[in-house]
Amino acid sequence: MATKALRYLANVDLIPTLVVKGKIDSKIEIDIVNADCQFGVLASYGMIIPDKIIDLFSKGILNIHPSLLPILRGPSPVKSAILDNLKETGVSIMLLDRELDHGPIIAQGKIGLSPQKANSDELRDALLKKGASLLKDILPLWLDGRQKVVEQEHVKATYTRKFIAEDGLLDVRSLFGQVPLKEVLEAERKVRALNPEPGTYMMLLVTNESGELKKLRVKILKATTDGIKLVPLIVQPEGKKQMEWASFLRGNKLTAF
Repeated sequence: MATKALRYLANVDLIPTLVVKGKIDSKIEIDIVNADCQFGVLASYGMIIPDKIIDLFSKGILNIHPSLLPILRGPSPVKSAILDNLKETGVSIMLLDRELDHGPIIAQGKIGLSPQKANSDELRDALLKKGASLLKDILPLWLDGRQKVVEQEHVKATYTRKFIAEDGLLDVRSLFGQVPLKEVLEAERKVRALNPEPGTYMMLLVTNESGELKKLRVKILKATTDGIKLVPLIVQPEGKKQMEWASFLRGNKLTAF
């Protein structure tokens, strides 16, 4: 995601003097001092910026955050926008302070792509593109001291968490319409939100072409819904290549648990 952020910034002619991707050590701190930049830009960094580094920039560090703060603070705003079934989302340009996604808002913009339709990659790209464009628009005003900032409504803050592999387990019964529709729709959102990382999967009980009954871990990479059922579209059985669901079913007969 950080590489994409750099590309979108370059697309609007915002070329960084210095790029920091890893942990800020003493050598990088010296590089930042020597660069003597008025401001920094934070995008998809994923680590805490020490106070002494923030203080090196006279105009502060501007954080491109992919949500309409104060909602969806934390490490996974894009995934969470999909999982929470939000109708809309957007991007915030925020002045970095000492707390997590807490600083005042410099500018915000919504995007046309709905989290109810997009997958994680599509939504992230749209937000990064919007964020880069918004930053370019407000930067001259910010550097001239003419861009107002607005304190976040902290009482309205919501927080996201980092998702792990276990979060991607889907209920096999959703394939057979044996769970409430609400759970089927949640499973479809999981597929859109949690791929490619940490991914979504099912433990399927199948009979293969040799008549052998096996339990398979199968990644569900793309899916839709049909009435009260979840319908996988693209899957990847453990140890094999991606394939269409129809191709998987030709060699494997599903058994309900």
